[in-house]
Amino acid sequence: MATFYQEIYKVVSQGLQELMDSQQAGKTPKNPVSETLYLNAWVTKVIKQQRYDHVVAKTLVDWQKQARSMGKNAQLKSQFEQIKSCYEGIPQDGEVTGTLHAHTLHDSQLKALYGLLEEHDWLVTTEYEVNRKVTHHTDGQASLVVCSAQYAAAFDDSGEMVKPLSLFVRGDTRQFIDLAYAQGLLLYKVTDYKSIVKYHGEYKLFPRNAGTHLPELPAQQ
Repeated sequence: MATFYQEIYKVVSQGLQELMDSQQAGKTPKNPVSETLYLNAWVTKVIKQQRYDHVVAKTLVDWQKQARSMGKNAQLKSQFEQIKSCYEGIPQDGEVTGTLHAHTLHDSQLKALYGLLEEHDWLVTTEYEVNRKVTHHTDGQASLVVCSAQYAAAFDDSGEMVKPLSLFVRGDTRQFIDLAYAQGLLLYKVTDYKSIVKYHGEYKLFPRNAGTHLPELPAQQ
């Protein structure tokens, strides 16, 4: 069975490659409007052909809706490039050649993120269980909360991540996403505000970064 991250990487890689092939064949002019119109039509075509696994069907339909509503102003090429770059920028097992084989994640990566956040004056709280709605007072300080019990269940005895883990966040989410990415961690948004921890959004980490939808993309390098 295809995993979302492998299949969506295949989608964006092949879409960009076919656009380039069309340009090299002289069929599509090299300008932003023509490139956008090409990819808008390409998305509709691959949906009709059912070319890709159903795990990416919702994302493809979302892109199709975006293309239809925004037309030449849709930003599919830049989205494709960002997604491709994002996945290629994290550790992989073997070479990236159209298929991704992501490394396992370890608790050392998350602990390194904790340290980076604290260096940026975040309050990192990891020693309590979070099993019901709670209020976490930070006096305006940026905050990360991780349930101690869920953390313990997410990693095996060797420190390898084996289950998803929720991270509750209040603060500069762009900084949070970029610092996590620097440690090889992709974050998947559940909610950006209301969660079980009052005033905190919820993001998830998945084993091998294998979430079931698009991750939060880091700032373009």
